[in-house]
Amino acid sequence: MAILQGWRVVLKGMNSVRLNGYAYIWGNLAFLLLSLPIITAPAAYSALVRVAHETQTQPSTADLGLFWETFRANFWRALPWGVANLAFVGITFSNFLAYNNVPGFTVYILRLAWLAASLGWWGVVLYTWTLFYEMENPSVWGATRNALVMTLKNPLFTLAVVLGVTLLSVISTVLTMLWILLTWSVIAAIGTAAVLDRLAEFRSSQEKYP
Repeated sequence: MAILQGWRVVLKGMNSVRLNGYAYIWGNLAFLLLSLPIITAPAAYSALVRVAHETQTQPSTADLGLFWETFRANFWRALPWGVANLAFVGITFSNFLAYNNVPGFTVYILRLAWLAASLGWWGVVLYTWTLFYEMENPSVWGATRNALVMTLKNPLFTLAVVLGVTLLSVISTVLTMLWILLTWSVIAAIGTAAVLDRLAEFRSSQEKYP
C-alpha cells in the first residue's frame, strides 16, 4: 500500500508539471543557470522547490520573481546544507569504491547499510525544502531533521518516490534535453507532492485521533 501511495505522488508531481509547464520550465532553466558557479546550487535548488511548492499550493504566485527572491533569501542558509549533503555523498561513494572488491559477510552488511543510508539521504534531499516552506518558524536544520524523520517513518513510500526519481533520471540521461528543460523541476515537483501527501495524511490522522 505504501509503495502504491509513493507511485501515486510521483504521478501527482508529474501531473503538476503537465498542468503548469510554463512555471516549471522557467524554474528549471533558472536553476541550471544559477547552479553554474556550483556554490550557488543549494540556494538555486531551494528556490526551485519553492516554485514547485507554490505551484501546488498557490499557483498564481509561482513565477521567476519568486524564484529570484527565494534564491537571494536562502543563499547563506542553504550553503551549509549543500556542503553537508556533498560531504555525505563523497564519503558514501568513497566507501563503495574502497570496498568494491573486498569479499566477506561483514563488507556485504556494510554495503547494505550504505545503500540504506543513500536511500535515507535521497529522502532528506527531496523532503527538506518543502518541509521548510511548510514550517511556521522555518529552520533549515529543523526541516532536515523532519525530513529524516519523515523518511524513516515512511521507508516503502520513500523507496517508491526515489525509484520514480531514479527512473526519470535514467530517461533524462538518454534524452539530454529533458535535463535542460524539465527534469530538475519534475524532481522538485515529485518531492513536493510527496511531502504534501504525508503532511495531509498526518493532519487527517490528528483530526481523527486528537
